[in-house]
Amino acid sequence: MATPHRGSPYCLLLLLVVASVAAESQPDEAELLLQIKRAWSDPPALAAWSAAGAHCQWPYVGCDSAGRVTKLTLVDINITGTIPDAIGRLYSLTHLDVSNNSIAGVFPMALYGCRSLRYLNLSYNHIRGELPDDIGDNLGAKLSTLDLSFNEFNGTIPATMYMLQKLRCLWLNNNHLTGTIPVDLGKLASLKMLWLANNPFDAGKLPASFKNLTNLANLYVSNCSLVGDFPSYLVTMSELEVLSIDDNSLTGTIPSGIWGLRNLVVLSVSNNNLTGDVVVHSFTAMSLIIIDVGENKLTGIIPEIFGYLENLTYMYLYDNNFSGKLPPELGRHSLGLSHVEVDFNELTGTIPEGLCTGGNLQYFTASSNRLNGSIPLDLANCATLQDLVLSNNQLSGDVPQALWRMGRLTHVVLENNNLTGSLPAIMSSNLSTLRIGTNQFVGRIPAEAVGLRYFKADNNQFSGEIPANLGYGMPLLDTLSLANNNLSGRIY
Repeated sequence: MATPHRGSPYCLLLLLVVASVAAESQPDEAELLLQIKRAWSDPPALAAWSAAGAHCQWPYVGCDSAGRVTKLTLVDINITGTIPDAIGRLYSLTHLDVSNNSIAGVFPMALYGCRSLRYLNLSYNHIRGELPDDIGDNLGAKLSTLDLSFNEFNGTIPATMYMLQKLRCLWLNNNHLTGTIPVDLGKLASLKMLWLANNPFDAGKLPASFKNLTNLANLYVSNCSLVGDFPSYLVTMSELEVLSIDDNSLTGTIPSGIWGLRNLVVLSVSNNNLTGDVVVHSFTAMSLIIIDVGENKLTGIIPEIFGYLENLTYMYLYDNNFSGKLPPELGRHSLGLSHVEVDFNELTGTIPEGLCTGGNLQYFTASSNRLNGSIPLDLANCATLQDLVLSNNQLSGDVPQALWRMGRLTHVVLENNNLTGSLPAIMSSNLSTLRIGTNQFVGRIPAEAVGLRYFKADNNQFSGEIPANLGYGMPLLDTLSLANNNLSGRIY
């Protein structure tokens, strides 16, 4: 038989048949959206989803130029129930975000039908059960973001997860995942963000295969039951911006190369068993915002370079064995410095003068060291200061009166020093804790501190009568200790 010509009736008939079959196989996406709405018991947020309007104009729905649904963004709209199967028939869907709702059930395998899916966010829900073994085979080869965090998934991370080769962001944190961290995750070479934190994994090392994740910018593996030495290959991951590996059982030292990661902005390794000095050979991590090495067994001096970090905002060095002085320039160059916590070390010397240079300091805690000298006037004048904890040191001199005028101050703990000075008659209304026992304060007890709940001023040299109306001036007070002073009178 001769080949039919392009414009023959045969070809026209064939095209009509093909078009008819295609039309029959293409789902009515407006009806699918209405099915989804009904499955979720018609939540008020989806009231505008009705047969009366064009579905591409409905809230939370995005379409392409052909009118096909490509995007559903249904964040925090009080959805309950499970993920309806109808979503799996939105074949052009590339973006699905149903985070921060009350969705339950198990992982919705109906999503395997969304072969174009690039972004999937099911986080902050109540989805439970094990992740399907075939998730990597069937979830979609184009997927670049998968966020399953803050759910109730259990079981192990499926071995097939590494088959999602386009993944750039993988969030599995804050679930109930067990087993060990799969070695094959190291094959996800495109990953930029990997969050596995806060899962009860079996004790094990961070896989050595992770050294192949050379594009990784954000690694969050806190509270993952990690053991062994600090992974030395992390110093070769030049793109790292956030390294959070705290709340594990890591041993060994912090490799000096960590401070050579020039893109690093967050280093959090607290609550491990790390030892040794903080050794700096070549420091290029000048963009650091957070340094958290607290609750380890680190020794030696605090690197002076920390005082020159312009972006430093949070510095947590507490519960170690650091010695020497606090960096003298601390605060002078870090104008956003907000939190400095160096309690329970062996620090000596004076408190740096410039801690509040930028006017942003909120917390300075340095208890249980051997600091000496006086409380700097600039620190006492810090209008943003909320917590000042300097107990169990060797501080002396008058506490500047300016400190007691700071309106945001809520906790002042200065006990067990050699400090002198007096307290004003009226204290800031925000002050809730004042612990100044075992010092050499003189003068009278304040008559008014309306926010004070805890007042400990024993073992000082206060004198005169206790204010007769102390109960009225301090109406919230539930703990009071004034023993071993030179006070008289009665408390009403």
